[in-house]
Amino acid sequence: MQLFLFLCITLIVPSTYQAAASQGSVELDEYSFDKITGKFEASLIKFDVAFPYGDKHDAFVALAKDAKDVEELLVAEVGVKDYGEKDNEELAKKYGATKDNFPVVKLFVKGKKEPIAFDDSKGFTSDELRRFVKENTGLYLSLPGCVKDLDKLAIKFTKSKLDERKKLLTKTQETLVKLGNKDALSGKIYKTIMEKILEKGDDFIKSENDRVKKLLSGKVSEEKKKELGIRLNILQSFQLFDKNGKQKEEL
Repeated sequence: MQLFLFLCITLIVPSTYQAAASQGSVELDEYSFDKITGKFEASLIKFDVAFPYGDKHDAFVALAKDAKDVEELLVAEVGVKDYGEKDNEELAKKYGATKDNFPVVKLFVKGKKEPIAFDDSKGFTSDELRRFVKENTGLYLSLPGCVKDLDKLAIKFTKSKLDERKKLLTKTQETLVKLGNKDALSGKIYKTIMEKILEKGDDFIKSENDRVKKLLSGKVSEEKKKELGIRLNILQSFQLFDKNGKQKEEL
């Protein structure tokens, strides 16, 4: 009987430990939470069971890996136990997280008193987590369909005056040639958005953003949904954010 129990523990414990480990994510507790989060411009924290698993955890892990080079952003987890010493239970409750609503994701932004809650009504995916961070911090996190070199040009374009914008459009066209077929669809969207802004002004970003979201809320094919999603992601690259991570009103 003792040998049987030993074998069970040997087999179960490693797999449980592996489920809790997340590459790119830091484990926090009630003692280290404030000390570590306070050193970053933004901290994306998931409150969850001590040994998480499943699609939502996988989505968070994927985001953590993708954000590994974003030095201003901390991606971390608080594992909560509902047995024994009940580690981190009080810390989780402080931010509205309990075993009844796990996992709960909160974004802590330096200078803001209260964290921002992630709304998973559109899905708990790595793409939605990226979008959530980007919209509320202005930090660069590549979204599906976005191209880093073109994102840089889009940001410069948005900040520039008319003459410089025309030069950046030309540079974008030159970049498209270098990128080749792989990013052809995305490249065409960047170029079209720049042309529309030159034609209609900065208000085009908001109106187009609203138009695409409206289309996505209706009945569209999966292929069209994917295309519209890429367009929505690229539109974010043309949006200016203030020092608090909020989109500026003029856009």
